[in-house]
Amino acid sequence: MSFRSEAILGRWAVALALTALLLPGTAAADRRYFVETYTPYLAPGGETEMETWITSHSGQEGSNGEVAWDWRQELEYGVTDRLTAAAYLNFSRPPGGALRFESPSLELIYRLADPGSLPGDPAIYLETTESGEELELEPKLLLGHRVRRLVTAMNLVGEFEFRHNDNEILGSGAILHREWVWQLSGGASYEVTHHLAAGLEARYRAEFPNFGPREGSVLHVGPTLNLISGKMQISLGVLRQLRGAPRTSGDLNLADFDRTEVRAVLGVDL
Repeated sequence: MSFRSEAILGRWAVALALTALLLPGTAAADRRYFVETYTPYLAPGGETEMETWITSHSGQEGSNGEVAWDWRQELEYGVTDRLTAAAYLNFSRPPGGALRFESPSLELIYRLADPGSLPGDPAIYLETTESGEELELEPKLLLGHRVRRLVTAMNLVGEFEFRHNDNEILGSGAILHREWVWQLSGGASYEVTHHLAAGLEARYRAEFPNFGPREGSVLHVGPTLNLISGKMQISLGVLRQLRGAPRTSGDLNLADFDRTEVRAVLGVDL
């Protein structure tokens, strides 16, 4: 498939998600159809779930062909039917390096109304992470909908990062003190059977160092797969860079972003 065809396919996936959000339907609770995009459908109050996230990053300039890894361990609890809280432990392994602990994170998701009451079934998400080197706040608006076996979702994301040191220097020579990131992700997934769902996911990300002009942006698109059996489910996804700016290799930005990101999420209801 050509680059142009893949880019068009990614745009159609996002357009399909936006259109389907406005169609009538009912929601499926707590199934992870995507690896990047959250749905607003939460686990019932009182339910506890443990998730393990493993992500590989490859193809970025300077990695010398090595793969970087992220590992997140999550414990999630349904406070009520409309509010969930979660805690994460975040680990990373840089290319050629050793696995190390990075930071803890806390997450809250609040669904604004019962499914079907408002268009897009909106929910508000907030995650906060403190690594000792920076504080990160990540608010999101979660939208989703289900039409029979077709599930769509879209997330509007803003990340705000505040550095505690002067260690990172930008290409312009300025010191990075803070950064704003705008991100849009979305996807559509079809339930082939009760146990299997398959779909397509897209993510656009733009970064604004020191809250100034945009310095880099990227579009990733790829397939997702969800397998569920009893109290266990696993989600798999591959996101491939289709376009980036500024361009460093063809139409891609491999100086700032991965060429390929592969993620697996294993969830178990406790």
